[in-house]
Amino acid sequence: MQLLVREKQEDEVDQEVTQRDQFNTDEVTLVATIVREPHQNSLDAKQAGSDFPVRTKFHFHEAKNSDADYFLALFEGLKPHLAASDVDVEGLDIAKPRILVIEDFGTTGLTGAFDNSSDPSPFNDFWRRIGTSHKGGVSGGRWGLGKLVFSSSSLIRTFFGMTVRHDDERRIPLLMGQAVLKTHTVDGIKYAPHVFFGSVGPTKLQLPELDEAAINKFCDAFGVTRRSEPGLSIAVPFALAEITEEALIPEVIRNYFFPILTRKLAVEIGDTLIDAETFDDVAANCLPGSAQANRELIAFIRRVHKAQRPHAILRDDWAETGRMSEALEPNMLIELREKLAASGELVHVRAPITLRRKTGIVCETFFDLYLQKALDGVKAESLFVRGAITVPEESRYFRGRNVFGALVAAGEDVTEFLGDAENPSHTRWNGAADKLTRKWKAPKVRLAEIRHSLDSLYNLLAQAVESEEPDALIDIFSIEGPATTMKKPKKDGPTSPPPPPQIPVSRKLYRIVDRRGGFSIRAAPGLTDADLPLQIRVRAAYDILRGDPLRKYSPLDFDFNNKGITINDEGANCVAIGSNELQLDVDSVDFNVDIDGFDIHRDLLVKVTR
Repeated sequence: MQLLVREKQEDEVDQEVTQRDQFNTDEVTLVATIVREPHQNSLDAKQAGSDFPVRTKFHFHEAKNSDADYFLALFEGLKPHLAASDVDVEGLDIAKPRILVIEDFGTTGLTGAFDNSSDPSPFNDFWRRIGTSHKGGVSGGRWGLGKLVFSSSSLIRTFFGMTVRHDDERRIPLLMGQAVLKTHTVDGIKYAPHVFFGSVGPTKLQLPELDEAAINKFCDAFGVTRRSEPGLSIAVPFALAEITEEALIPEVIRNYFFPILTRKLAVEIGDTLIDAETFDDVAANCLPGSAQANRELIAFIRRVHKAQRPHAILRDDWAETGRMSEALEPNMLIELREKLAASGELVHVRAPITLRRKTGIVCETFFDLYLQKALDGVKAESLFVRGAITVPEESRYFRGRNVFGALVAAGEDVTEFLGDAENPSHTRWNGAADKLTRKWKAPKVRLAEIRHSLDSLYNLLAQAVESEEPDALIDIFSIEGPATTMKKPKKDGPTSPPPPPQIPVSRKLYRIVDRRGGFSIRAAPGLTDADLPLQIRVRAAYDILRGDPLRKYSPLDFDFNNKGITINDEGANCVAIGSNELQLDVDSVDFNVDIDGFDIHRDLLVKVTR
């Protein structure tokens, strides 16, 4: 293999690779991403018609002393480009890399023309395109950025890939390598950030290595086991120290439990096999946290996997009405509450949803919601699953509950919709994502309905599982008692507490009624003609996490003088005396004022005073 660098032209725009940080965040570490991205691609590349699961293998290979000269020759030309790109190789023994090897089997390999860069194929998408992908539909990958995790996992920003394509009857392996650096200058010459290992064609296009002897030497030196089986093998030299077998196993369990338990995926990490049969034992030993919590989480995952028919299906317009309680029959609501109250009982509810493409096609699809009460003292978790992968940051929309929860979207249309909403690292959904807004109508509204549905279902059923915790706030509100051991003298005979004082009940003259997208102010039963005329002041603002919402109100949120806010008054004269302030002059004991036009996805604070 040759080192192939490209001189940057004067009329070429500087374009740096700036997306690395999206694959190593506070929520999702690089270790998690090096598990998520390869498996996502492998599942997408499963051979059509195969009844066998996709198999992946992760292992670490320590370079042999006999291969020192091979590695020195391979990386010596790269060293000045690393130094010019601020990659510190001081103290790094180039002759003895620690190599992470990731291989998949039962997949198609990187198909397509390897000698034509314009071919819209997996081979070109993987090696020659950044930020572009021809995946869609139910595929896991969408952005064409996931391969950055391989170079990000290497101290020298380098990885190699060897593929055998399933549609190649000769089973010829194709080998290439790539270092993802910066635009850099060596000996006065400015070079493009992507450096390749391979051979060069007549048009200067980077081509894979095809020489059998060179490929066999590479496989032996890098510890690659593939020879002629279709699929893709990735080798990451000088893998980061935090990437270990012990760190990888929990990430496989957390991120890919669904395809493993449904026998679509089997994973080997070193000597550990994680498949449908071994999953429980491996998870119990390797997941962080208490053993009891792990057993409960595994049991919940198992029940979600085995659940076939939902206990209830929400009414089709549950999302449009904004009232999930109206989407279930009263008897079914009682039954579901009783199930959730019982220890170990799983509640399974299916939520239909209508998605509309901008092409005019209407997609009637659905997703599934699961709830299960956790045992006392066990920290419950939530899972948001799209297709074959979890979307970890979405769990923030269902936290702090004593209930395990799962949202599973497996249908083709809803999977495509949510895939278009995902960020490049596939860790959260974004209602303003470009792919989403280009393809779907009202995507923000539909996404909000989906992501909040699990919480809405819990709130509907919560009265059955809420329990009183008398000591829950003892650490916050406790007061240390007097430091005395003196006993109070006993009194003769029983004593009765004094009767409570009579507190006069104040009459309510008006009441506030919540409405979807607004609120109403109506007469209370206590209002009489003697109370008229009555003047009421109304102030409103969207709620905020900190501070006084009324003080921090902004006219950009809404304006009572704006046409977007509608006011219908009966029995009262309603006048806007400010952007967020109304005055009601009431002249009827049956008055009713409806105010509408607010954002249904924000909490509205309303303060009413006489």
